[in-house]
Amino acid sequence: MKNLVVFGNPLLDTIVFINDNSLLDKYNLEKDGQKELSSEEMKRITEDVRNESKNTTYIAGGCAQNSMRVLQWLTNKRHKASIVGSVGNDEDAKLLKNLVEKDCVDTHYIVQSGYTTGKTISLVKGVDRSLVGQLGAAEVLKPSDISNNSNFPDIIRIADYIYFEGFFLTKREEAALYILDYCKNLNKIIAFNISGDYVCKMVPKTLQYFVNNSDILFGNKREFEALATMCGLTDTEELVNTLLKNGKQKLSLYGNVVIITDGAQPGTCYYGYANNYSQKFQFKVEEIDRSLIKDTTGAGDAFVGGFLGGMCEGKSIEKCIELACYAAGEIIKQIGCSLPNKSINI
Repeated sequence: MKNLVVFGNPLLDTIVFINDNSLLDKYNLEKDGQKELSSEEMKRITEDVRNESKNTTYIAGGCAQNSMRVLQWLTNKRHKASIVGSVGNDEDAKLLKNLVEKDCVDTHYIVQSGYTTGKTISLVKGVDRSLVGQLGAAEVLKPSDISNNSNFPDIIRIADYIYFEGFFLTKREEAALYILDYCKNLNKIIAFNISGDYVCKMVPKTLQYFVNNSDILFGNKREFEALATMCGLTDTEELVNTLLKNGKQKLSLYGNVVIITDGAQPGTCYYGYANNYSQKFQFKVEEIDRSLIKDTTGAGDAFVGGFLGGMCEGKSIEKCIELACYAAGEIIKQIGCSLPNKSINI
């Protein structure tokens, strides 16, 4: 059994099936758009949803949290997975904790008084989906929240792998750097997901530090292009070779890996570094009948969960990629990051 600890934004996702556009019109929302609301706006729309729609589903959300739920589904719960992040002192936090632990992911939530638990609401009408969100407590974390936590040293000490989502860096850089350095000093294998090209603009120095000190790096083509530009390099290939050349754990099977996805197009995996070259291969994404695709927003989270699940099972890099693609393909057949109602044998 492997032990994996992740750091990210714990969010409660609410999926609401609507019959008309009244809520969209009231809050000036687009049919297929995304919008971040103030805490007051989120409170009002939450009340409206409860009053106007009985067809509501609650699922656990947040990138890192989703990845761990997918990992546990994929590996039939053979490993130990834990999420660290901030929530509010409210009923949503209790509901979220129950949902996540039901999927066999341990929650080490840090309660932030005076803040609400982060949440998203997805308003679904046919094939259209409008997403609103409010991160609330998820964006709040001080180094002292970690250093004063008596459980933190043991949580990290027994971990085989550590994973950070890029969104974890925003508005809490000092705490994120404290955690990364703590893990680095224990020589842990660290995986990091850029998560969004705008993260490069929001926290460039912190992001670069994370990228340089991670052993496994995930991101899509657009994110890597933004990262290369941020680093003053000419292209993605030059960036990847620089990262792998400077890798800290070249001798580990999972210690020097860069994975670039490109939606439904083929992705590229680079790993190892010897004689001034890394190994690389392209991987195809299985084509899925469009009529089966319900929601692509959880694809990236599932991809990461599948890859890390393969690592926990001791699979080759190629097999880890295969499992990552499989997991992503299954999750996009669901609404949100709901787990498929079937078990598999990997």
